[in-house]
Amino acid sequence: MVISALSHQGVTKPKVVSHIDLTEPFGTVAQWTFVAIQDGGQPIPDFEDHGPILLCLVKAASPDCAQHLYQQVRSEMPWFDTPYHLFDGSVVYANQNKSSPLLFLKVCGAVSGDGDCEIATALYTYDKRNDRFIRVFLNLTGRNNNQATRFVESGPLQGDVIVANPTENAPYTYWIEVYRAEDSGQYGRILRYRGHTGYSDGNPLAVADSEMPEILHRFGLWQPGDPLPVPAHLPQGCINLSMRHGEEWCKR
Repeated sequence: MVISALSHQGVTKPKVVSHIDLTEPFGTVAQWTFVAIQDGGQPIPDFEDHGPILLCLVKAASPDCAQHLYQQVRSEMPWFDTPYHLFDGSVVYANQNKSSPLLFLKVCGAVSGDGDCEIATALYTYDKRNDRFIRVFLNLTGRNNNQATRFVESGPLQGDVIVANPTENAPYTYWIEVYRAEDSGQYGRILRYRGHTGYSDGNPLAVADSEMPEILHRFGLWQPGDPLPVPAHLPQGCINLSMRHGEEWCKR
């Protein structure tokens, strides 16, 4: 159905790259599905070997593929602000016991000559009264300087989003931001500080993990001397966690 509808809208050689039935996890009134389609017929930049992707929320057999994850498409680099790669498409949960489901999407535009791409991360919640999905979070980052947008899937901050962006002046660390769902369901920023993690300081931990003790400390959830929070995904060879100048480190 989606392939046929998009073909009539000028998309040529459409190919399904992701398909998620949203009906059961969200308890939707009608049948809802997330489908990512790769357009095989659009002109592509020299450094990509395939066309852009379309992100579609499908109600019954009616697809809505106008998910504008980039706030502005720059005329000089339209390919950079158009989704070309689906990094993640999954159902995540803001609370334990698989309650408060959210649709999590992470895409990036075409990869530039230096390997960078603009990554868009979004969360959608389901509005049962109106039988529709609503975007409640959107953030854009690059990827060449260890920037990251992370949805926290477990622990005391489950359901929050941590964003790390490098500072533009010395000392070169990262701006750490935490976003949390408000009563409306929309995510709002509840914390921002200049982190301890230095850019390219040799710590194999991701910035969100190296800053986790400080983040938890600012929420009153961790104190010096408490056991260090263990990252969900430890780097290979990480055998010991320690604190160094306010930053959690992994020793190999």
